[in-house]
Amino acid sequence: MEVKDYCKAMLAEVNGWKEKLEALKKVSDKYDAAQKEKILPLIGQIEQQVAAAQARVDELENECPSDWSPMKDELDDLFGTVGNSVDRAWRDFDRGWVDLEG
Repeated sequence: MEVKDYCKAMLAEVNGWKEKLEALKKVSDKYDAAQKEKILPLIGQIEQQVAAAQARVDELENECPSDWSPMKDELDDLFGTVGNSVDRAWRDFDRGWVDLEG
């Protein structure tokens, strides 16, 4: 896979996570203070992970090194971590509150 194709795919994934984060924030706004206190740290952690992933993809895209396999391996690990965090956050939310369309 070429660097540019990989970056394009990873940017699409980052954008998907950003959309899910916004949906999580909307849902958390409807929670009471006690529920928010539990979920907001998780949302903050995911935001940091997504920002780190975005920065690494941007770095890879801008530097475009000839041997990018070490960075690809790092990104694959990071993307697995972020993906798991987002999935866990969705499971932790009351599915009755989640409305991805709205």
